[in-house]
Amino acid sequence: MVIVLLLVGVYGCKDFFPYRTVRDRGPEAKQPIATSYRFEDIPLPPGMALNQKESFIYEARATKTGVLIYEGRGEMEKLSSFFKQQMPKYQWKLVSNFEVHNVMLTFIKEGWISIITILPQEGEMKRIEIRVGPIEIKILPSSKE
Repeated sequence: MVIVLLLVGVYGCKDFFPYRTVRDRGPEAKQPIATSYRFEDIPLPPGMALNQKESFIYEARATKTGVLIYEGRGEMEKLSSFFKQQMPKYQWKLVSNFEVHNVMLTFIKEGWISIITILPQEGEMKRIEIRVGPIEIKILPSSKE
């Protein structure tokens, strides 16, 4: 249930907070231009190239959120293992892992969530979608009374 709420929060935040994030609720201003197409605390497997046309980052004060798309060659299992091994080195904790035809890894750390999706493309090509945004975790009360 908590994972569903986390996913709704990340995927649906643009509907609830247009051009502003949960942590940035001040007066709405013009959207700033991103200074870097990179999240410093998200490691990248070697050989992946950024697709700037499909990537988007929004920065405001201390908040940086968005989706980065990378493409390159690799094996699904090795790419998945890379993130599972490397993300904890940046204080990210794996909270869900779905691997069937695609891979979807959900990581959290204090105040942040990252959802990494690995998708097969033609031949050996793979697409990695990295979504990062702020999160407020609230534990729901038990349905038992």
